Amino acid sequence: MPWRSRVNNPHPLERARFLKPVTVLGVFCTFVAVLALLFPERSLLKSLDGKEDAATIRYREEILRVRPNDAGLRIKVAESLFRSGNYPKTLETLKQLPAGLSTEQKRTVAELRYNTFQNMLLGAGIGTPQWQSLKPRVRSAAMELTGPNPSLWRLQQLASDARKAGDLDAWGKYQKEIAAREATAVTAGQPRQDPFTLALARRDYRAAAAICFSGMHKAATVQQRRGLFMKGVRTLQAGNLPLEALRAGEQHLDGLSGDRSTLIFLTRVSLAANQPQRAQYFVRKALGMAPDHKPADPS
Repeated sequence: MPWRSRVNNPHPLERARFLKPVTVLGVFCTFVAVLALLFPERSLLKSLDGKEDAATIRYREEILRVRPNDAGLRIKVAESLFRSGNYPKTLETLKQLPAGLSTEQKRTVAELRYNTFQNMLLGAGIGTPQWQSLKPRVRSAAMELTGPNPSLWRLQQLASDARKAGDLDAWGKYQKEIAAREATAVTAGQPRQDPFTLALARRDYRAAAAICFSGMHKAATVQQRRGLFMKGVRTLQAGNLPLEALRAGEQHLDGLSGDRSTLIFLTRVSLAANQPQRAQYFVRKALGMAPDHKPADPS
């Protein structure tokens, strides 16, 4: 009688079986439901404020696909796209905004649209076809931002921006308006008022900071330019806008990107905005060390 064992007479192997597709789908839906209960979208989005890593940006974009009429989220996504330099997609995102925006949202959108076109104009070579086609768009966006009767400080900002972009026609137009305003004030016997002080008096910290930044090109020395730069950034910080202060600091770093005092200052600004990676970036630059890479922009 032959000896039988598992070796001599192995049982046929059973093929591994996975769960049925319906069961797998049910498990997945349950998992998503648990996540939704533990981490509601709005709460999670709120907890991600102040973060701008790639995963956070991607999450916001995916949520926007589900909630295309969420104006606040759409504006935040557009701001992230703007800071990443993706200007065409910024404008495309703004085009899809729903109706019924609040006054503050309209102001933010107008500012963002103007800054986007202005940066595109700065990036286009002066006199090129792209530059020529962008000039009227910048002026139109400026009109949308300021309205028919812009304030003196806003005219000064627009004149400064036009000069930087090489649009001397627009610069001359704004300069004439500025001179006319100032002449009218003198004729009326009105004392010359400091636009920065007036903006602070009405607690418009963004306007006050913009006045500082627009005056940087007139500075005769690096010290004067640095002083206006720091004054503008600190003004935004005083308005409890730490992330905006950091963004503005990076955007208006003209002529100061190699200034050690300015870089150390931006290190402190980054830490105040809870952006340690950016602080490390500026520290390395201040010490003359090549940074590994520039971290993503804050949101």
